[in-house]
Amino acid sequence: MSVVAPPRVAPQPHSPHPDPDALIEEARQRQRRRRRRGAAIALVVIVAGALVFGLVRLVSGGSARIAGDTPKGLFVDRSAFAGHGVLAFVSRGALFVLDGGSRKLTAIATPGEQASDPRFSPNGSWLAYTIDGGGLGLARSDGSSARVISRHEGGAAWLPNGDLSMRNGVFRLDPNARLVRVAAEPAGSVTWSPDGDRFAFVSRAIMHERGGAFRGADRLQVADTLTGKRTTWHVEPFSFTRRSGFHGNAITGVDVLPRHEGLLFWVDPDQSASLAADGMSVYLLRAPMAKPVKLAVTVGGNVSVGPRGSLAIGAGGNRYAWITKNVITCSTAAARCTSVPTPPGRLSIDPAWSPDGKTLAFVDAAARPASDFRQATVARWYATHSLWLLRAGARRATEIAGTRGAASPVWSSDGRSLLYIAGDSVWLIPKLGVTPERIAGPLYPPNDWPRYYGQVEWTGQFAWSS
Repeated sequence: MSVVAPPRVAPQPHSPHPDPDALIEEARQRQRRRRRRGAAIALVVIVAGALVFGLVRLVSGGSARIAGDTPKGLFVDRSAFAGHGVLAFVSRGALFVLDGGSRKLTAIATPGEQASDPRFSPNGSWLAYTIDGGGLGLARSDGSSARVISRHEGGAAWLPNGDLSMRNGVFRLDPNARLVRVAAEPAGSVTWSPDGDRFAFVSRAIMHERGGAFRGADRLQVADTLTGKRTTWHVEPFSFTRRSGFHGNAITGVDVLPRHEGLLFWVDPDQSASLAADGMSVYLLRAPMAKPVKLAVTVGGNVSVGPRGSLAIGAGGNRYAWITKNVITCSTAAARCTSVPTPPGRLSIDPAWSPDGKTLAFVDAAARPASDFRQATVARWYATHSLWLLRAGARRATEIAGTRGAASPVWSSDGRSLLYIAGDSVWLIPKLGVTPERIAGPLYPPNDWPRYYGQVEWTGQFAWSS
């Protein structure tokens, strides 16, 4: 499963003479970015010694420290988070871990290392994070024994069985917490189901022709294991000539649904960065070579997978954050979707199913245009947000009091608590019906939110192991 971060750079016009190798790499990079955002995909491991085969080196020693006092400029409420697991968050480039059991605050990475994208392992024992936009760091979940593993492996991802998939192979932890290379990196971009019983691969083949023309296809295949026999589920053909340009779609991401409910996949029309920035169509595929069913257009992945074949999708095209967005709920069995009721002049975004699938959390916001994307303008729009709950069988959603400015809700593993972002800080609802409390902030440097057309990448600033 996966969530795509909104683009942070202005889209480039589609070139009339694309380089096929560049097109391949662009598609692969997009797939890697989608893969890294999976809510069920976490990165783990601590490296205690040298890594075998010389494929991964420790390039710096541990830098974790226990903060007895909260650093200047940082707000942390240790008492409010007590008993709620472990929170990793990035504040102005520095990475911290707040342990709700011990109430300790541990600084892992300094502001100069520009940490981002913290993610806990599925068992909650380890934490991985990106540094300097491309490096990989690893630590214990309490923030101790932090290490920089590589300066260029920030996209590494942990497989469901606990192996670490990196650019130069698949690695496993031995009993002494050392990484041992166990396999080569699988051919083709790969993603997997939340329960780890299916793997999907996207590979591209190109045949070159005269005059710089070429034709080929993206092939979507599924296997029961990482190295098992692959079955073709879908093929997207494409072609290019100098006269007519690029024609056809690129597969830019895949979600493997649990319980063999099928696949979701996204396509980029004509592999155009500009068109993709305004949203990509997401299709449901129930069986190999079945006819795909279009469910929605999304800006990024923006899908929450619930139990019993339920999906919640942040639907609506247009790169402007405050235009045409509406959460829809879908049944994979019926391949039909229903819009969450939204009052006139409002929109809904950021869906999140509770673990039992009985409650959908989402954000309600004003649907109003803005003339610019200055942070003050974007912040005013975020101030119109609030968090709402829609319970199974209910006709109307209810607002959670005290959640002004809410974004990016995340449920605890037991479904009793919610984390969300508001006012450049992490907030906690310790129990439904209880007043929210600010836990930690700020997340970004002053007046420096990454705000591509009003979209702010909050999810890369925190992770929660509950």
